[in-house]
Amino acid sequence: MDLFMFFPVVVVVMVVLLGVMLLVAFTRKGSVATIAMTARRIKLHTTAPPEMVYTWLTQHCPTGYSVEDHDAARGIVILSSRPTAFTWGFFYPAVIHAEGAGTRVDLGIKSKLFQYGPLVTRAHGKLAHALASLTQGHIKGD
Repeated sequence: MDLFMFFPVVVVVMVVLLGVMLLVAFTRKGSVATIAMTARRIKLHTTAPPEMVYTWLTQHCPTGYSVEDHDAARGIVILSSRPTAFTWGFFYPAVIHAEGAGTRVDLGIKSKLFQYGPLVTRAHGKLAHALASLTQGHIKGD
């Protein structure tokens, strides 16, 4: 088979495969039951009470993110971001804990499809800083 005849077939297969993967990433929904806390976590600390932090996360989600699901009894909020030109989008499980006179939020990250590397770290840090600003808190280690 001639190489020039094989190349367009490979390109078409790759375009179709990327289209299907992008469709999956756009339509995938997260829920408290299916998205567990991840090993990669960022801890946020704030002096606000847990109920107030839960309300802030569920009702005043930062721009560019959406609330997928939440469970007030367990203090869990699942946030998400849409796919971009470089990522498949992410789910961000946030678990709210009372800690002393304030609140600790454990923020995880999980790709909607698969994703590794510095883009995951950047996306995770971006939301963590937005939530720290929203809750007038700080990131542990910052």
